[in-house]
Amino acid sequence: MKTGDPRFVEINAENAIHVIHTSPQDGKATFVFLNSMGASTAVWEDEIAPLLRARGFGTLSFDYRGQGQSTYGAAATLEPAEIIADIGFTVAQEQPENPIFVGLSIGGLFAVRSWLNGAAADAMVLVNTLRKPGAQVDWINELEARLIAMGGMPLVLDVLRPVLSSCEQLEVLRPSHLPEDGYTPWPPEHPRRRLAEGVHKADWGVPWTQLSIPTLVFTGLHDRLFRIQSDVDGILAEIPDVQTIIYPDGGHSLHAEYPQRFVDDLVRFADAVAAKRTLQRPVGG
Repeated sequence: MKTGDPRFVEINAENAIHVIHTSPQDGKATFVFLNSMGASTAVWEDEIAPLLRARGFGTLSFDYRGQGQSTYGAAATLEPAEIIADIGFTVAQEQPENPIFVGLSIGGLFAVRSWLNGAAADAMVLVNTLRKPGAQVDWINELEARLIAMGGMPLVLDVLRPVLSSCEQLEVLRPSHLPEDGYTPWPPEHPRRRLAEGVHKADWGVPWTQLSIPTLVFTGLHDRLFRIQSDVDGILAEIPDVQTIIYPDGGHSLHAEYPQRFVDDLVRFADAVAAKRTLQRPVGG
C-alpha cells in the first residue's frame, strides 16, 4: 500500500526520482502522470490528483531529472532517451495497480515511448500531444530554447500564451504576466534550459499503429501552437483503440483550465477500461 508521502526512487548515488504515490481503493486504476517539460508534480498534486484520490483512484506523480525535487548528477543528460528510461524504471519500481498513463503535451510522447519499451500500462491518455515531426515542431523547439536563454520561462509563457490559451484564460492570467520590469536570462546550466535543448532529440515518428491499449485523446481547440488538425486526424486514424474528447473552449493546459471537467472525463475513461477488462477476463479467472 502506497500512502502518498513524497519520497525518492534512487537510480544511483547521484540520481533519484521524486515520487508521490497513493494506491487505489477497491481495485480501481492508478493514474500515472507524465509531465510536459515545464511541469512537475505540483501540476497534478495541486488539484487533479487529490480530486481523483477522493474518488478512490490511485495516483503516481513524479519529477523527471531536472524537474521539481528530483536530483541528478554531472553525467545526467536531461534528454528524452534518459527521461523515457527513467519513466520505465520508476514504474517498474513503484508497480502501480492497474496503471493508466496520462501524458501532458510531450509527456504523452514519453508515455507512449516508455510503453512501447515495455513499461506496464492498461491504457493511455494523451493531452494535447498529437503532432508529427517536421518544420513546425523543430521551429517551436528552437524558439523555446532561445527564449529561455533570453528571459527564462516567464518570457516563453508570455510570448506563447496567446496561442496556447483561450481568451477567458488570458484575462485570468494577464495581471500576473507581462511584467513591467522585463525578464531575466537563464544560464546554460539551468536544468529547465537544458531540458528545452534536449527536446531537439525527441523522436515524434511514433509507430501509432502499435499503440494497442485503450487510448483517450484530449484536444483543446484554443491550442493553436502545436495543433495541426490534419496531423491530429491522421494520427487518430492510426491508433487502433482510441476515443477523443474535444474542449472547444480549452487551450493547451486543460487540466488547469477545467480541473473538475478533466477529472470527470478521466474517471469515465477509467471506468470504461475497467469494464472492458472485466468482460475480457476468462471465465473462472
